[in-house]
Amino acid sequence: MLAWIPFLQPAPSVSTYWWALVFPLSVFVSMAWRAVRQKDLHGYWPSVARMSAQIVVGMLSLFVGLAIIIRVILPLMPVD
Repeated sequence: MLAWIPFLQPAPSVSTYWWALVFPLSVFVSMAWRAVRQKDLHGYWPSVARMSAQIVVGMLSLFVGLAIIIRVILPLMPVD
């Protein structure tokens, strides 16, 4: 930890499970967005849960799509 340079190197303790941070990040972003956009608090938490699920599903679908492109499609392309 003494030789770690912030903003230039990944954090040593978080780098093994960085993917798990998408869940709290999506919840916090959803809470802030819904707090600003909703007129009243009726149905606030269900809408936060729905938006968090949409963010996580969107990130997973982006991951799967990019993994297919990188691991399947790119190796089949000609080198020329």
